[in-house]
Amino acid sequence: MWAEIVFWVLLVPLLILLFVVYLKSRQLYRLFYILSVFTYSMLVMYLIDAYSLGRNWILGLLAFSALLMMFLGYYFRGKK
Repeated sequence: MWAEIVFWVLLVPLLILLFVVYLKSRQLYRLFYILSVFTYSMLVMYLIDAYSLGRNWILGLLAFSALLMMFLGYYFRGKK
């Protein structure tokens, strides 16, 4: 239940921030970076709230997602 409240409280400032960053820089990749961080944090908070995870499960979820992101970064990295 609290994840929905946090979502809406953070969504409005995020939209304002995205608009300001876009007007200032006109670079679209920064918008996607900020949006992906927001989406990731909301996903983790939703899972914690929906499944009433304890301390060890939360740490395990964060460790798993960090390993997954490292693997995806390694997999999709460009050749130099």
